Amino acid sequence: MTNDLLPTPRIHDPGDLIAAVPHLLGFHPVDSLVLLALEGTSVAVTLRTDLPPPDRVRAVVDRLLAPLARCHRANAVAVVVGGGSGDPPEELPQDQLVDELDDALRAMGVPLVLAVWTAATAAGEPWFDYHDAATRGTVPDPAATTLAATSAAEGFVTFASRAAMAELLTPDPPEVLARRARLLDRRAADPAPPAGAALQARHRDLVRAEVVRAATRKRPLTDEEVADLAHALSNPWVRDAGLAHCTGEHARGAENLWLELTRACPAPERAEPATLLAFSAYLRGLGTLAALALDRAEQAHPGHRLSGLLRAALDTALPPETLRRLADHAADPDPPPRAVPPTAPPSPSAGEAT
Repeated sequence: MTNDLLPTPRIHDPGDLIAAVPHLLGFHPVDSLVLLALEGTSVAVTLRTDLPPPDRVRAVVDRLLAPLARCHRANAVAVVVGGGSGDPPEELPQDQLVDELDDALRAMGVPLVLAVWTAATAAGEPWFDYHDAATRGTVPDPAATTLAATSAAEGFVTFASRAAMAELLTPDPPEVLARRARLLDRRAADPAPPAGAALQARHRDLVRAEVVRAATRKRPLTDEEVADLAHALSNPWVRDAGLAHCTGEHARGAENLWLELTRACPAPERAEPATLLAFSAYLRGLGTLAALALDRAEQAHPGHRLSGLLRAALDTALPPETLRRLADHAADPDPPPRAVPPTAPPSPSAGEAT
């Protein structure tokens, strides 16, 4: 997925490209194929998938091609990380995958100008070229690049692995979640709640206030605060109004709040902040974090409508700009915001192919 908040790295050497991969993805990939679309010497699109078994190679290649359908003037670069045995430089792992990818990209008019293999995206790791056994080098320190410094300055974290990123979303202990679920049950059973419009407005204002406060709050939310926010977000109109906070001056605070609530809320209420987190991550170009958040939402509430729509957007590489317009529309309280249709056309931006 394209990340609009980081400067697009300039690629002068395959080693520079490999060192950029962890920052483009947000983590150091393991046993992965990373496919990049280059416009000139700049990375425009980044895709990642787990390395497939031999009988799944074609299916994985087909999934990777869809987000590149509109990259008519791009060149492609493939980085294979890990992936089994080989005898570099003469025999590299996953050569069947690279051959299939090369043929498929050529057929769609996007040439694969470089395909390299490395065991890991760490400093000093050797890399080798699939197309030229004499072309090789070593990976520079990914933590010492200009992109790494800029990424850190913008508040991005590059995790050691995808699993380490997933740990961000680990739910709170079961006994804590059960305690909060009881509080939510009591709120849902309120015999005399305010009238519908008044309650929606009160809940919307509560969420907005907590978004603003999240940027400076030093303590975790209390059980009562979690229950109040989860109850507020259980109203689809209030939840959809929260999309507006994923852009603008309070976007970072909003993402921090959605992340905290994704861990803190019991199921099925967890689906609401997890979907908002996925939306925020998608806008920032963090396709893997968006996919992980959607996993949490779908586990908490199977069939959750907005998470299903966002999953379709992720799978079809809907441009983040289109979703940003949805957030802008959500800022208008009248009429209530509507979700993007699942039939939106694909674009060259994407995250993970699974």
